Amino acid sequence: RPLKTLDSDAPVFTALHLMLEEHIHHLALVEEGKIIGVISSTDLLRHEATGPFYLRRTLDSVEDPTALAHYSREVAGTVQTLFRGGLGAVQIGRIVSSLNDALVKRLVGLAEQALGPPPTNFAWIVFGSEGRLEQTLLTDQDNALVYEDASSEAPTYFAALAKQVVDGLIQVGFPLCPGGYMATNWCKPRNEWQSLFASWVRTPAPRALLGAAIFFDFRPVAGSLSLAPLEDILAAAATEKLFIAHAAQEALTWGPPLGFFNWVRSDHGMVDLKKGAIGPIVNLARVGGLAAGSRERSTLERLAVAGKSGGILKKEDTVVLAETFQFLLHLRLRQQLTALQTNQPIDHKVRLDALSTLERRHLKEAFITIRQVQDDVRASQHLDRMG
Repeated sequence: RPLKTLDSDAPVFTALHLMLEEHIHHLALVEEGKIIGVISSTDLLRHEATGPFYLRRTLDSVEDPTALAHYSREVAGTVQTLFRGGLGAVQIGRIVSSLNDALVKRLVGLAEQALGPPPTNFAWIVFGSEGRLEQTLLTDQDNALVYEDASSEAPTYFAALAKQVVDGLIQVGFPLCPGGYMATNWCKPRNEWQSLFASWVRTPAPRALLGAAIFFDFRPVAGSLSLAPLEDILAAAATEKLFIAHAAQEALTWGPPLGFFNWVRSDHGMVDLKKGAIGPIVNLARVGGLAAGSRERSTLERLAVAGKSGGILKKEDTVVLAETFQFLLHLRLRQQLTALQTNQPIDHKVRLDALSTLERRHLKEAFITIRQVQDDVRASQHLDRMG
């Protein structure tokens, strides 16, 4: 395996994430092109943000999903430690995604041990916040399975594999998706996925737009099947002007909870950050990225690409949206960790009176920013004419 290197002035988070993602224990530190030292996972274990390595070792050695009954609690503890250590919600999301990826790979491996070798190549994919590398505390499942086209044994085998992995995820703390977006329902050969993706882009009816909003965040985490044909459809979506226009209109469905004179509307003092702010930014970033022909998945990377393309989103808007997105993720994660400590339900809502005066002002400014960008997109893309 080639030696992995890292700039000597890189943040601790970068080393932590790279080791977890590559499943390695040493990194060569480089300065001006020369190796000046080596950092190990043992060195990082002395840093206060240490929990992920212990979890990763547990995942690598587990032989039965029941042994991971406390996985969600351990992830929450790790998130708490990282957050208290000053790591941002975006960085924490990438670390948690690395752990969840390792979990899925292990569950897939255990399923293969039980069922025998797969009859053909396949890929286990995730979407939603996990696909975008933005999940922190565990939520419901969002996954699917893609397998190589020609094999008479494949449908039966992969249906069984999907069931075993989905059941394993339930055991470790990932409940079923209320919308049914799990591999037990979405297990298809690659050519069917290609046809589905292509039809969504060519004929942007409401169901197609919903499918695109969900599945176009896909990211492979296990298996060896190439998904280049699906990636190519996403990259080519920029040329489908009707799809981009309808996707942009769909991205404006959710908006910030602002009333007259920019008064923040609340529900008994609570504001839903996902529906009113985080979701709208994610949707704007997705359509902005697709319009730019981007293959990126994370919201921040999509915003960066969209800003450079001069397309649907103005560069200055993408910069402000990126800053706003990180602020909102921080608020939500802090609230969720507080709820976890006090045995309250974990959701996407924050209580306005629990925020400082400065935070309430920033939150209101965030809502105003999102609405202004949505209005700009509506005007620049002439969406009011679409009906």
